Amino acid sequence: MENKEFILDQTTIKSLLTAYKLKIPDFQRSFVWKKAKKSQLLESLFRGFPIGAITLYEDDGAYYIIDGLQRINTLKQYLTSPKEVIGFNEFYEKVQEKIEDFLEKNNIKTDIRMLKRCIKLWYNGLGSLYEYERVSVLHRAIKENGPAVFDKLGDLLLIEELRDILKSKIEISHDAIAIIIYKGDKEDLPALFKNINTGSVALSQYEILQSVWTDYCLDKDAVYEEYEAFCQELELIRDEYEINAVKEDGAFDIFKNIIGLNHRICCIENCDWLFRFNAFKRLPQPDNGEEDETEGAVKYYDNDTIGFEIYSTLLCHSSNKIVKAIDSVFKEHPGQDDQINAFIAALNGIIMEAVETAIECIEEACVDEEYAIVSKYHSLYILAGVVFSRYIIDVQTLEITETDLNEEILDLCMDLARHEREKWFVDEKRQLSFFIEKINELAALQED
Repeated sequence: MENKEFILDQTTIKSLLTAYKLKIPDFQRSFVWKKAKKSQLLESLFRGFPIGAITLYEDDGAYYIIDGLQRINTLKQYLTSPKEVIGFNEFYEKVQEKIEDFLEKNNIKTDIRMLKRCIKLWYNGLGSLYEYERVSVLHRAIKENGPAVFDKLGDLLLIEELRDILKSKIEISHDAIAIIIYKGDKEDLPALFKNINTGSVALSQYEILQSVWTDYCLDKDAVYEEYEAFCQELELIRDEYEINAVKEDGAFDIFKNIIGLNHRICCIENCDWLFRFNAFKRLPQPDNGEEDETEGAVKYYDNDTIGFEIYSTLLCHSSNKIVKAIDSVFKEHPGQDDQINAFIAALNGIIMEAVETAIECIEEACVDEEYAIVSKYHSLYILAGVVFSRYIIDVQTLEITETDLNEEILDLCMDLARHEREKWFVDEKRQLSFFIEKINELAALQED
């Protein structure tokens, strides 16, 4: 285990956005603030108030955003395209009086409405970081869109003076920002992120991994069902956030694959037979009397972490080793893209198959007597047992081998009466250590 080191430093917003090699996830459920929240952040900066420290994880010259993504996204969006956060009319109200003073002071007789139109086209056309600082951009906007205005205002010194007026109402006066740089074991990132964001939704502890895993790409054609499911999940987010600020570009990677797998699991209407614990919540379904036009895309449950824990359990025999699990696939097999794609596709397939099998087995066991699935670990144990009873997963060789049914493993993981009688996954047996012990027992039976 590496030593943990936290470095407290201060930089400028401009330096943070331009000099630091930031790794920003291109998919996060909590990626986008509403406009009111963005405006609140900017108002704090306009008034010279601090906005809190940004926490980064440094690795090989890159800086992964652990905490502060919303703030960084808002700042980058605003300083790249101000109109996305502050509309032109609101902006122009701030500069109108100064523009009128500028025209009067320089004895410039021109059509103020035409000048406003040129400024609007300039403002709405800003599309790159700190582009509003460039005199040439404003010069071109006036020259191309207001020739009569340009005749009166064509002098570069006058354009520069006008630019300074406009710039003064865009730039952020309080440019200093505190940063905390974490150097340590990548395995600790989900826990660190979760602890920082104690009030966040469940997925938060894994969201940082979307930055860390940007190089762990997959061929979406090889895992097409997960790709389609990810796209369906993204469609659901459109109803919750300003989708124009959500980055949808980028390669299809292992993070998005697991989000897609989560979605597929949550689209199984009766999967609560297996995942019957508090964090796995049934979503209310609209009753509008109309047939659902998005066949296969109905999401019945709300839990987006279970896929990560399934992967971790099957590959590392522990639910909290997802970084190690994914690194063992990608980092340990450089250049083996075809094998990795085939392995992940097969893994997704046996997980979905095992979910369906586990549901059927639990339903059959509960015909005469109801048995409780008491925790997340109980669900993962049953699912892992179903997988291990039919498949051997070798992450070192990227092979998944189907075997004859190992009835001993299946009987053990599905012995719900015993689980209940011996209080498995309850009280002191609810701990991770007990879960790991039982998973290793199942794995050992494969070798007998």
